[in-house]
Amino acid sequence: MHDEGRLRDAGRLRALDGLRFVAAAAVVAFHFTGRDNPGWGESVREVFPTLSRLTVYGGFGPYLFFMISGFVVLMSAWGRPVPAFVASRVGRLYPAYWAAVVLVAAVLWVVPVVPTLSEIGLPGVVLNLTMLQPAFGVGHVDGVFWTLWVELKFYVLLALLGLAGFTRGRVLALCLAWPLLGAMGAQAGSTLVVALLEPTYAPFFCIGILLFLVRRDGWSTSVGLLLGGNTCAALWVCQAHYIPWSVDVAGVGVSMRALTVLLLGCIGVLVLVTLTPAARLDLRWLTTAGALTYPLYLVHEYPGWALIRELAPVLPAYVVLAVVTAAVVAVAWGLHVLVERPLGPRLRRAVERDLTRLGADRASGNAAPVTAPAPRPAAAPVPRHASAAGHGTARVAERVPTA
Repeated sequence: MHDEGRLRDAGRLRALDGLRFVAAAAVVAFHFTGRDNPGWGESVREVFPTLSRLTVYGGFGPYLFFMISGFVVLMSAWGRPVPAFVASRVGRLYPAYWAAVVLVAAVLWVVPVVPTLSEIGLPGVVLNLTMLQPAFGVGHVDGVFWTLWVELKFYVLLALLGLAGFTRGRVLALCLAWPLLGAMGAQAGSTLVVALLEPTYAPFFCIGILLFLVRRDGWSTSVGLLLGGNTCAALWVCQAHYIPWSVDVAGVGVSMRALTVLLLGCIGVLVLVTLTPAARLDLRWLTTAGALTYPLYLVHEYPGWALIRELAPVLPAYVVLAVVTAAVVAVAWGLHVLVERPLGPRLRRAVERDLTRLGADRASGNAAPVTAPAPRPAAAPVPRHASAAGHGTARVAERVPTA
């Protein structure tokens, strides 16, 4: 999803770019045809009685995004200075996000398909620009923004680990402690621990993290055990969280058997595109599709619903679906070309420069204080006859210490 820029590891993993786009396409299909929404004016199960049975599982897309993020973001962070890592995340996430907040708010102002603006007001829209609105109890301008808050916490965890230094042992410890402590906090009823550690999503990030370790260092017993443990935890999340969530949001339940197949299939495909010869697939259009993933994710939901509401009364449902899908893809392309490409690298360089300078200032502040040089002894007077003797005039230069 929203968390992966340039994939560097012995060349770009283009197949992984393609997988990211598949995840985004599944989410788009879920929001347009798999869950009830205010665009169609009736249940999607009436509009798309057959298609909706399949696309209701598209809500699983964010979980696949989190697995991919675990792999890609750790790959981006490993061996990289923390300022460079943080700057890469800021440059990657914020330009398109800022544009999406403004665009979605403008669409909702014209076509209030959901009551977001009346609920959070202009101050809430402005606070959304920080991406930190959940910390203040403020709703999202667009519902899909919830995943960004989860991703930010993952980045913070990796940045803290990066300060200590990435090692295989520390990453393995993270994949053991993170889901376990989060689950224990949830059982103890600690809302703060749950808010910080996101136990519902931690196993999915850890699956991606562990697969990156396999790509980097090969399989080991520890990695295999932790991968199995986190897969078991993810299956429990599917039963305890995803099925009730689907009933609440999509208006219909899903099969645990199908979710099990879907989870294992996602892990299998992630293995395929990162650990097998398929990782060397060199099709540039996959990278183009990957580049559209994040902006498409950001702008498709509420603007798409608004456009569906305008077109559904006058066009056949599948024509509306095709037109709206093409429209949001076109907007995503425009966002990528006009916003992400020019602004992302500039913001990244600026943030990295500032963070590096801040680190240098702190280092100099922690250094031993600079003491003023000891005063020089007064120069001996020059005999008058020295000048008369033709040896030149002696000059005593006054040296002013500089900071």
